[in-house]
Amino acid sequence: MRQTRWERLAPLTGVIAVAIIVAVFAIGGSTPDEHDSAAKVQAFYSKHHDKHSVLAFILAISIPFLVFFASSLRSDLRRAGGTGQLANAAFGGGVLAAAGFGILATVHLALTVAAENANTIATSQTLNVLDSSDFIPAVAGVGLLVLAAGVSVVRHGGLPKWLGWVGILLGIVTFTPAGFFAFLAGGVWILIASVLLTQARGAATPAYA
Repeated sequence: MRQTRWERLAPLTGVIAVAIIVAVFAIGGSTPDEHDSAAKVQAFYSKHHDKHSVLAFILAISIPFLVFFASSLRSDLRRAGGTGQLANAAFGGGVLAAAGFGILATVHLALTVAAENANTIATSQTLNVLDSSDFIPAVAGVGLLVLAAGVSVVRHGGLPKWLGWVGILLGIVTFTPAGFFAFLAGGVWILIASVLLTQARGAATPAYA
């Protein structure tokens, strides 16, 4: 059965999601950490309110793209074989990661709003601590996605086996003290998987216009 152009290009949503996330954090730059005073936090976000409010909304735009990628990945992994449990787990990881980035965006936006009001200086400091510590769902989601997808690839195919082993390694390391670095590498894994899945779909089934 022939695929539409959208179906063939759907895995590239992973590239778009990663590009948006990387751009947001690169543009956002250094922000106050959890040990900074309330006055410093409020001064920083009062000065950079517009920039960080916009970045919070842009980060939210990555959410549907990440979910579409996870859905595309699940479809191809299930097509490769197996019962689909691993593919479903990978999809669940993608949904968890998307929710995690939603939390990041929401807390960051609330922080910029609180910093506008001099009466909410204590709230700003509390939100800043949360803003520095609310990464766990996003990191765990990416870790689960690459781990489950990696095991599925090694057992049933759908992507190169070497990429499966890399996914397994990154997924395991994500849940260790070195998890942040594995999380960053997980973004690279998603980029590679997105391109390879798109190429495979294009080679297997030419698209309609």
